[in-house]
Amino acid sequence: MLYVISKVFTYIFLPPGIFILVLLLAFVFARRFRFVFLFFGAVMYLLSITPVKDFLLYPLERIKTDNSTANAVVVLGGGVKKKGVIKAYPETLERLVYGLLLAKKFHLPLIYSGGGIKFNGAFYVKKDINFLCHVFGCKFKIYFEGKSLNTYQNALYTSKLFEKFHLIKNIYLVTSGYHMKRAAILFRYFGFIVHPHPVGFLYEGHYNFWDFFPKMENFYESFKAIHEYFGLLSLKILH
Repeated sequence: MLYVISKVFTYIFLPPGIFILVLLLAFVFARRFRFVFLFFGAVMYLLSITPVKDFLLYPLERIKTDNSTANAVVVLGGGVKKKGVIKAYPETLERLVYGLLLAKKFHLPLIYSGGGIKFNGAFYVKKDINFLCHVFGCKFKIYFEGKSLNTYQNALYTSKLFEKFHLIKNIYLVTSGYHMKRAAILFRYFGFIVHPHPVGFLYEGHYNFWDFFPKMENFYESFKAIHEYFGLLSLKILH
């Protein structure tokens, strides 16, 4: 019983639950704009529960791994930090480990693509790569692209790197499942033959009672999905 009370308290009085509660109270007691408060409260609630998060992610993550022959592995960065034993964020680290395993398994060069607005992500992730290569016993060539600030630039600057070093644009592309569709479209636009190797799937597909309580991680993952839809829409509009 204590466990249940603790869980309910956490979901209601910590974000985003507390914000949803405030919006619902505003709907009940406000004299004006009551339904505006109700609307935003309902939207925040829906984006924060697992079934709706999954509904948004499912079309994005319906991508199969393509094991056709490739000539290189490209790993897209997902954020790094300056401090800590491991510089890569968990999402980046998962991509990186899988990319290194692919490069080692198929004896291919690896290209890490990821800059950063605050600092050069590729520079800081080199320490992680050196450590992992020591553990894995890597003996393949590794290239770093550290200028890109978004997925379009990932594809653009990686394309220039391939041309500079005369690499064949036939790649295993490694990025998160929800991000793969947009990334693959952009890399193909710059002349790459793309064999998707997605990691880090966020879709769950099985639910229980607690999945209908609002959670911040669900809200954030819904945001990621919506961001991808806007990105895909922009590609259709601009091209």
